[in-house]
Amino acid sequence: MDQPEFLRQISHAEVLLSQGRFNQADDILKRLLATGYDGPELIKMMAVTKAGLGDYQAAEDLIRMILSKHPDDPFVFYLLATIKGAKREYVEAKSMIDQAISMEPDSPDFFAYKASLQLQTKDYTEALQSANTALELDAENIDALNARASALIGLNKKDEAYQTINKSLATDPNNTDTHANMGWSMLHHGQSEDALTHFKEALKNNPNNEYAKGGMLEAMKSKFPVYRYFLMLMLWLGKMKGRNQWAFIVGGYVVYRVLISLAKNSESLKPFLIPIIAIIFLFFLSSWIFSPLMNLYLLTNTYGKFTLSEDQKQSARLVGVTLTIGLLCLLLYFLGIKNEGLLSTSMISFAMMIPLGSMNNPFLEKNRKKLAYFTSAIAFFGLIDCTIALYNQTFTSQSYFLPFLVSIIGYQLYANYVLIRE
Repeated sequence: MDQPEFLRQISHAEVLLSQGRFNQADDILKRLLATGYDGPELIKMMAVTKAGLGDYQAAEDLIRMILSKHPDDPFVFYLLATIKGAKREYVEAKSMIDQAISMEPDSPDFFAYKASLQLQTKDYTEALQSANTALELDAENIDALNARASALIGLNKKDEAYQTINKSLATDPNNTDTHANMGWSMLHHGQSEDALTHFKEALKNNPNNEYAKGGMLEAMKSKFPVYRYFLMLMLWLGKMKGRNQWAFIVGGYVVYRVLISLAKNSESLKPFLIPIIAIIFLFFLSSWIFSPLMNLYLLTNTYGKFTLSEDQKQSARLVGVTLTIGLLCLLLYFLGIKNEGLLSTSMISFAMMIPLGSMNNPFLEKNRKKLAYFTSAIAFFGLIDCTIALYNQTFTSQSYFLPFLVSIIGYQLYANYVLIRE
C-alpha cells in the first residue's frame, strides 16, 4: 500500500469514527495495522474503535502499550480516562484526566470530559466549575456547553440550563448530544412532546446515540400523564448521590412500617393512613415494574420496537408473560375453579414481574448476569411453590414460599445496591 492510499484510508477511518461507525473503522484499521505500521496515532484510533465496540479491555491494553512508549503524551491519559469512564471506574478515570490536565492545562476538551465524569458521580457544583473552565478556554466548545447545561439542571438552575443549551444549538444546530440534552431537560419539566421533537432530531443526526434513544423511550411513555409524573419523580431521585438515594429508600420503608403500625393500633387514624400507605406501596412497586410494563406497550408501537434495546424487549416480554399468567389464574379461580393454588400462582406470577422487569437494567454486563442468576433462583423457588400448591390445592406450599419471599426482598436490596453503585 503506497503512502497516498495509506493516508486516504486513515482519513476514511477518522470520518467513520466521527460518525460512530466503529465496525467499518475497525476493518480499515486492522488492514492498516497488518501492513506493519504501528505508529501511536494509528494505535490511538484503534483504541477508540475498540472502546466504541464495547471491547474496553482491548482498548485499555492498546492505550497502555502506547503509554509505555510515550509516557508524556497527555492525550493518552485522556483516552485512558474515557475508557475507565465507560467502564464506570470513575475514581481511576478522574485520576487519569487530572494527569492529562496537569500535563496540558489549556485543553478545553480535557476539562469538558472531567465535567462529564463529575456529572456521572453527581458532583454538580464541581462539574459546573470544570465546564466553566473549559468554556473560558473555548467559549464554543460543544461538550463543555452540554456538560454545563447538565450540571445546571442537576443544580435546579433550569433557566440558565436552557440558555446554555440554546447557545450550544446556535453554535452547532445539528449536534446530536445537544438535542438529546435539550430533550432530557424538557423531560425534567414534564414537557414530553417538546422533548420528543428534540430526541427525534438527535436520532436523525445519529441513530446510534444511546442517550437520545433512552430519552425517546421515556418521552413516548410520558405521553401517559401518570407515567409523566412518575418519571419526573424518578428523575428527581436520580439526581441524588448514592447515599441520599439509600436514605430515601430506607426512610420510605421505615415510614411505611410506622404508618402500618399506627393504622393497626388506631381506628380513628386508619381511614387517613390507609391511602398514604397505599401510595407509598404503589410508588415502590411502580419503581420496579412501571417501566417494563410501558415497554410492553411500546412493543406494539412501530417506532417503539425499533427504539427498545434487545434487553428491554426481553424484559418487557417476560413481564408480559408473568402478567398474563397471573391474570389467567385469577380469572380461572373466580370462574369457579376453587383451587387455592391458583391464587398462590397468581400472586407469585405478579411478584416475578419485579426481578424480570429489572434484571436487565444495569449498564455493566457482569451485573446483568448476576441479577439474571438471582432471578433464576427466585423463579425456581416460585415454580416449586406453585406446583406443590396447585397439587395440594392450598394457598402456597409454605416450605418453598418463604425462600421465595426472602429471595424477592433480597433481590430488591441487591439490585438497588448494584444500580446505585453504577
